[in-house]
Amino acid sequence: MALQTTGPISHSDVQGEFGGTNPISLSEYYSAATGVPATGNPISLSDFYGTANTVTFTYEIIGGGGGGGYGREDNAGSGRASSGGTSSISGAGFTTVTASGALGGRNGSIAYNSYPARAGDSSYYGSGGSGGNNGFPGGNAPSTSYGAGGGGGGGDQGDFLDYDDGNAGEGGNAASRSTGSITVVSGTTITITIGAKGAGSTGGDHRGGNGAAGFAKITVDGVATNFTSSGTMTLTS
Repeated sequence: MALQTTGPISHSDVQGEFGGTNPISLSEYYSAATGVPATGNPISLSDFYGTANTVTFTYEIIGGGGGGGYGREDNAGSGRASSGGTSSISGAGFTTVTASGALGGRNGSIAYNSYPARAGDSSYYGSGGSGGNNGFPGGNAPSTSYGAGGGGGGGDQGDFLDYDDGNAGEGGNAASRSTGSITVVSGTTITITIGAKGAGSTGGDHRGGNGAAGFAKITVDGVATNFTSSGTMTLTS
């Protein structure tokens, strides 16, 4: 909690906000907050009106990758695989940071003889799931390729027993990564929510692969904490 902006202010008030040792000396608190003088300059209690003990953290965050669409033995499919979930960082004193999950791939939408669009999109962290060969399912995105898309399921080429071609599934999209920095009052607890992976479609003949779940990293004073599942973190100076 920030110190008062008017009225009497004491050495004990400053120590209560910023910590320190006894006997109390203002020289402990040079550059303790914005507006407080740096070492070698005059410093007084009035410099601490309205100041707070703060922590600055940096973050990177990505939502869940989309699932891969299913493939068909005959004809085309409809709809999409599941989208990935949204990741977020929230807490007191700042606007919630969000990273949206990615769209799932379209079901049975890729010609049986076209392969590149079956692969799941790669994310900042790694490759997506492999596209399924004709007659086979799409591959799941590697779990450490946070936010990557799942592979689309394979299709089918018609033959003399079955004249109908079947479309393959489209690979899932990859989520976008966001970075930045935020300053909060020391003691603030932030909540990190990790977006779920988009599930591959199962309604056709050859299922799509799952996307990869989201991810967040919080760094304070050079120490990084990774989140592959939702959790909380209390930030202190």
